[in-house]
Amino acid sequence: MPGGSDEQVHRAREIPILHYLQTHEPHNLRKCGAGRYCLKDHDSLIISNDRWNWFSRGFGGHSALDFLIKVRDVDFIEAVRLLNDDYSPTYKIEHSEPKQPPKRFVLPPAHGNNDRVIAYLRGRGISMEQIKHCLENGSLYESAEHHSCVFVGFDGSTPRFACERSTTGDYKRDVSGSNKRFGFIVPPQKDDCKNLIVTESPIDALAHVTINQINGSNWDGYRLSLGGVSSLALISFLERHQTIENIRLCLDNDKAGKDAQSRIIKELLGNQRFSHLRLTVSPPPLGKDYADTLEAILQMNKEQTRTGRQHMAAISI
Repeated sequence: MPGGSDEQVHRAREIPILHYLQTHEPHNLRKCGAGRYCLKDHDSLIISNDRWNWFSRGFGGHSALDFLIKVRDVDFIEAVRLLNDDYSPTYKIEHSEPKQPPKRFVLPPAHGNNDRVIAYLRGRGISMEQIKHCLENGSLYESAEHHSCVFVGFDGSTPRFACERSTTGDYKRDVSGSNKRFGFIVPPQKDDCKNLIVTESPIDALAHVTINQINGSNWDGYRLSLGGVSSLALISFLERHQTIENIRLCLDNDKAGKDAQSRIIKELLGNQRFSHLRLTVSPPPLGKDYADTLEAILQMNKEQTRTGRQHMAAISI
């Protein structure tokens, strides 16, 4: 077996489920008793003593690897890559276990209109201009079943990834069969743009655009959502967009975001392919993420309007 493969698989099997969730899905985790945790999107899935059980489905497992494969529908190879955070386009994992066929990726059926998605995102302060732009290029739409926001990531013109965000609650999930290497992107105005901003969630990316519009900034560049804190989408994006020279990491202002920021910086600086990149760290100036920053700016502007002040708030980002 090629060097490193056994070690990669072994390391993935050793990652506890609670550690994975606290790092990648902290928003989806809540305490439900002494030493017990459950998920907000699957409240019958209980984590205790480094083991998880999905009682409504009648199965469970020990590790984060089991969780990704059985609950998140990630195939074995992708799950190992994700847990090692060591993606390479030529990397192959060979193992003695039977290979599971990859889950077929199918976008959720679209609703007849996008009214609830528009109302939700406008309620979060996202500019109508950006919402329309995403609806027109197919990177955003409203699902027929749950009326949730569906954010789509493309490989060229082919959808390869999608995540759903409830318009009425905290429900979030990646669509089954999604490839985490292809995140949601807000494209630049100019095709030859050399700048990239990296956020955790699609709404943070859209919030960043809206804040720049409020500030009157003419900054132009790609905005990429990682769909969490894994670097898979970033590394893949850089492989496909080799003209990028400047990266601004705009990850969440919490432990998971800060840890991911340090890890990504080390990963990029330690890779000769990316030695030309200029990295800047730009955490949200207000709140946990850029959606919080946008909300704070809008609230300040509302207060200034109420008190009759002439100048709108501008926060440097």
